Amino acid sequence: MSDARSPAETDDGTDAGGATDRTTGTDTLLEVDGLTKHFDQGSGFLSGFFDSEQVRAVEDVSFEIREGETLGLVGESGCGKSTLARTILRLLNPTDGDVYFKGSNLAEMGGEELRAQRQDMQMIFQDPQSSLDPRMKVGTIVEEPMKAHGMLDDEGREDRAHELLEKVGLDPQHYNRHPHAFSGGQRQRINLARALSVNPDFIVCDEPVSALDVSIQAQVLNTMNALQEEFGLTYLFIAHDLSVIRYISDRVAVMYLGQLVELAEKEELFENPQHPYTRALLSSIPVPDPRAEGTRGVLEGDVPSPIDPPSGCRFRTRCPELIRPPEYDLTDPQWEAVRAFMRAVDRRTFEPEGERALRHRFFEDVSLSGETATIVDRAVENVLSGDWTEANRLLDENFAQQSVCAQEEPAYDIEPEHGTGAHFAACHLHRE
Repeated sequence: MSDARSPAETDDGTDAGGATDRTTGTDTLLEVDGLTKHFDQGSGFLSGFFDSEQVRAVEDVSFEIREGETLGLVGESGCGKSTLARTILRLLNPTDGDVYFKGSNLAEMGGEELRAQRQDMQMIFQDPQSSLDPRMKVGTIVEEPMKAHGMLDDEGREDRAHELLEKVGLDPQHYNRHPHAFSGGQRQRINLARALSVNPDFIVCDEPVSALDVSIQAQVLNTMNALQEEFGLTYLFIAHDLSVIRYISDRVAVMYLGQLVELAEKEELFENPQHPYTRALLSSIPVPDPRAEGTRGVLEGDVPSPIDPPSGCRFRTRCPELIRPPEYDLTDPQWEAVRAFMRAVDRRTFEPEGERALRHRFFEDVSLSGETATIVDRAVENVLSGDWTEANRLLDENFAQQSVCAQEEPAYDIEPEHGTGAHFAACHLHRE
């Protein structure tokens, strides 16, 4: 049915997200292989003498981007999207893994070699105001990367700055203005002109339109699409707005707690999502139709700490489809009741008002027996006596930790329903 593997691997050696019509037959420009980035929690002089906890911001991420395509990267705030982008560009040093750009491993580069390589890789940041020096004129801002890489003479840089300002939809006469004289959308266009000034092949766009009004977002996105066609650019486009991702991307990668959970062509992912987290994200998109029925999906619980992420599938602590342990012969309603009770105890979302009220709340429609009933009975007694910690330990060890979702990291290739590109999903629901 499905084969477990890395999202960057398929039978024919192509990336798991496949290639859209725009990129069919083109070469891989960027390959990320097992990229990992951890941050040390310690700080200060004495931190070097003691072991400290590490924030596992990015963990074993693999994917490829082909020349001329746009890979959209989406996920909740704090899931590691920006850290991944900065690590790819070597603005942060990776803890482990490799980043191959045009066949060269950026993770092994340093000094002048890395500096020269960055001419082909640029970044557009989220905040169009803070990413521009308010003391510099627009022309100087656009020329600065060219000067840093020794491109052209003074006159040539000025001519190119005028040309690029026009390309991104600004008046070249704005060359001598300061950033404060521009709107947010115009400032982001300046950032785009600055990124283009050194003729890059690859641009990382870190939520470039999230700080802009919706009408301005559309204008900037249209400009980026036009420039991509004209200059043959390749984008890694980071956003949390799924409508923006759907508009501009060829393929989409979904990230949760530092790992990729799904990667597929755009239409395949939006029309045939195969990971519960992706489905939850898509169901949360508001539908502008008062006649539309149904409720928007809301994920329960908080995102776990990246210092101590869950074993196996990192989404399992919030997953509405957590797989039942094989040791217990439970029906679907029985497992749903046990799972709801287990998570309510873990999050302490209810006030125990006696055994009868507790059982009515969680187990009114189901009857448990055997070892399952024994474990739940003990957990109920612990909750009623105020020992929430023991109740949580009991339920977690006997149910949550026994699920395949907790014991193995998932990685599966799914047969696509839309398009021809492969579809990767990190979910054990697709195991044989």
